[in-house]
Amino acid sequence: MSNPSGNECDAFPSKREVPFSFGAVVVTYFPTDEQVANLHVLAGSCPHLCVVDNTPQAGDWYRALVDAGIHVRHNGNRGGIAGAFNCGIAELEAQGAELFFLLDQDSKLPPGYFDAMREAAMAARRRGGEGSGEEEAAFLIGPLVHDTNLDALIPQFGLQGKRVYQFDLQQPFTESLVRCAFLISSGSLISRAAWAKVGRFDERYVIDHVDTDYCMRALRRDVPLYLNPHVVLRHQIGQIEARSLFGWKIHFINYPASRRYYIARNALDLSRAHVRAFPAILFINVYTFKQILPMLMFERDRLRKSVALMVGFFDGLFGRLGGLGEAHPRVGKYLSGSDRATGRGATSANS
Repeated sequence: MSNPSGNECDAFPSKREVPFSFGAVVVTYFPTDEQVANLHVLAGSCPHLCVVDNTPQAGDWYRALVDAGIHVRHNGNRGGIAGAFNCGIAELEAQGAELFFLLDQDSKLPPGYFDAMREAAMAARRRGGEGSGEEEAAFLIGPLVHDTNLDALIPQFGLQGKRVYQFDLQQPFTESLVRCAFLISSGSLISRAAWAKVGRFDERYVIDHVDTDYCMRALRRDVPLYLNPHVVLRHQIGQIEARSLFGWKIHFINYPASRRYYIARNALDLSRAHVRAFPAILFINVYTFKQILPMLMFERDRLRKSVALMVGFFDGLFGRLGGLGEAHPRVGKYLSGSDRATGRGATSANS
């Protein structure tokens, strides 16, 4: 795929040695043999790799990774993907890493990815250090993300003061780093100074919008978010299907009921928390509402998912966070029927 910036990822980094000690957190959840094999490949280009497994039971595949020198931590889905990120970053920080990359188990990195992102980190450090004398700057950086389901780049949003606007991805970027309003966790990096300033991921959100919350907290602490348009990461966002209705193509994701609950609840709670500082946060609810009609028309287990949405809206309005099973044991048990039907529950994936 051509990069809107006109440059390929592996052409971006310079040939000189790029500073910054770095590591990556890969969150797994019932990984396939191919995904486990990909972890071994990833370890060859990443000096500090920490695999945090959110599968309920520890796997037999751990031993081969440990024998290869890869750190493996069994998290058992405690705190969802937020808990896994916190566990992995704590490990990388203890190993002396200065940049923390967040990757999914199915992430396949383009050539030169780590070098290109560290070059971007150098540029961010120069911007952050101008006139301040700070040796270590706080920032978050993410790549352009290509959704393999839709075969298109996902929308990206710029930030100017409090104004949020959508980038025209058909036009080339003229800057090596661009200030932005949101980043998805897949493929992004957090500087050590940003981690110290923003803090841990909020495990009360469990899964969906965990990264949105972190971005909002970063912006409110004057930690800039940057898009690196010279890197394109291919990533599968959900299990999207398409149906035709009167000549219109309608996409739906068929998330299990528990995911519908977290999506609705967390989006509303984040809106309440940040709307005064960033009014554009209200738009994250559009995604929730856009999915309701396709869900009712085409998806399985529509009744459970409708219940999940209603309970999620109610909890979001009143700020009731935490795991679904803890907040609503009986509802959680009822909704788990949908999770079993789809084969996945509130997984560790943030997509």
